[in-house]
Amino acid sequence: MDSARPRQSDNQIGLNVGGKIYLTTRDTLTRYPNSFFAIMLDSDIPSDRDAHGNYLIDRDSKIFRHVMNFMRCGELVLPRGFSEFDLLEREADFFSLEALEVALREAAGMLVGIAVGTGSTRSTYMITREALMKEKESFFTDMLDGGKPFPRDTQGNYVISRNNSLFHHVVDYLVRGGILNDITSSELKQLRKEAKYFRLQMLEQHIQSVNRQTDL
Repeated sequence: MDSARPRQSDNQIGLNVGGKIYLTTRDTLTRYPNSFFAIMLDSDIPSDRDAHGNYLIDRDSKIFRHVMNFMRCGELVLPRGFSEFDLLEREADFFSLEALEVALREAAGMLVGIAVGTGSTRSTYMITREALMKEKESFFTDMLDGGKPFPRDTQGNYVISRNNSLFHHVVDYLVRGGILNDITSSELKQLRKEAKYFRLQMLEQHIQSVNRQTDL
């Protein structure tokens, strides 16, 4: 018996992914029978392990948390603004998680990439089609209806040459509603111009109400 290697319980499994340790269970790892993990645990071929008995997996440790969350929950849950779909889909392919690949393709189809700004100052936002269609007859509904060509970058993101320092307020409105946090009065005036440009009438009205409250 190897006394230098602590015993893990039959159901507890440790994974050393790119130097980061993930603790999970056999039940989670075998949730998808044909996956890399199910085969790894059921195979008679010994796998590489570290000094603590954790399985060594030479992959991206940061993106792996999304793989683990999918296996634990059985559904795709990603943080707001997530944009590394290509990288995560590559990991899903490596780990033979077909269900994750399908979920990613579906999610990517629902999300729209928008690059806002000019030159090197551009910021990219990933927003759902539903959020962008919040107001009918807005700039964004025209952009998505495909009636006329719209500029895109090499990644397929729509390119909008506007003030990217204020656009996150537009995104907050589209995603959450009329919420304007951490904004100065001068920025509020500029944001009203952006709301007018994007033809977001409800956002304009909200800005007007905030201005009235500020003047009180």
